Amino acid sequence: MALELAEEINRVTPAGDDPAADLSFMWDPLNRLVPLAAGWIGTLDKDQRGYTTVTSVGHDPVSRGYMESEELTELRKEFGLLRRRRPLRLQDAPPHTVELPCWSEHWWPAGYREGLAVPLVTPDGRHLGVLGLHTDTVSQPTVEARDAIGALARTVTAVLDPMNSLAGLARLIHGATAAVVVDCRGALTPLPGMATDPLLTRCPDLVPAAVDGLTDRVEYTAFLCPVRADDGRERYVRVTGLACPPGTSDDFVGLVVISPPDDLCALTLRELVVLGLVIEGHANQGIAARLFITARTAAAHLEHIRAKLRAPTRTAAAMLAMRRGLYIPYRLIDVRTGTSRAVTVSAGR
Repeated sequence: MALELAEEINRVTPAGDDPAADLSFMWDPLNRLVPLAAGWIGTLDKDQRGYTTVTSVGHDPVSRGYMESEELTELRKEFGLLRRRRPLRLQDAPPHTVELPCWSEHWWPAGYREGLAVPLVTPDGRHLGVLGLHTDTVSQPTVEARDAIGALARTVTAVLDPMNSLAGLARLIHGATAAVVVDCRGALTPLPGMATDPLLTRCPDLVPAAVDGLTDRVEYTAFLCPVRADDGRERYVRVTGLACPPGTSDDFVGLVVISPPDDLCALTLRELVVLGLVIEGHANQGIAARLFITARTAAAHLEHIRAKLRAPTRTAAAMLAMRRGLYIPYRLIDVRTGTSRAVTVSAGR
């Protein structure tokens, strides 16, 4: 029965638009595994002061409010639940646990005689939430049922973990080799199953260049970053910034994905930089000033760019470059010399 339930949970799309609807089917088959008086699944809020109910059964609004409350969250912290990985029954807990306010003042008067708290912990150790069960008999859940539900918790966690859906989004980028999620403080978090390229930390302007332009109306950005191998040869990687989809934590700003570049249309480094300045709205004189060249030289670069891209105007060239990510943002250029701030990496990367 537990294996069948795990298979059904595994079919649910991770971090779907409505996790409550996705997981509400669980209670009937779970009740055949453990005769339930009440069940609850909640996720920990980002400030770690309370939980948000995902789905529940058998709890009235008052008891659901208590499950979400700061008071019970503090008890969970004191009891070490946020550090646990294994499920815990009331009878498995230290003596006098039944005297805790949650039991003496809430669950015991409500008729509950046993409980099971199952931490929902991601493979990388993040406490995502809790699956809580209450029964009206001390004989349930059994040890076997406790362990089976502990195993089921992995699939429940996968459904609720927003990192899984973000990793799936990153993999939509053709040839993606590395990706991170960026939060509102600028911190980078690896995605499940995705590598973290050192380029993302060695080039301090790279991540801001990818995510600063993301808004409700601008869902992605793409550009090139020059990378110099330790043998002196210069190559490029494509950097894509993706806005997090609706329903993702408000703490997340977006994704940054590294992938191989597409056809560069024989554009040189200087031409890619010039394209970036055109996209950023600079006229020839402004381009010349920033690259320490003459306006005539800037115009010549633009003529070569238009020819290589087969674009009739500079505006058409800029639009084509934006669509293909065929430019280098000026913030990745050394303003003193007009050359790239290329990051030196191992030639094997």
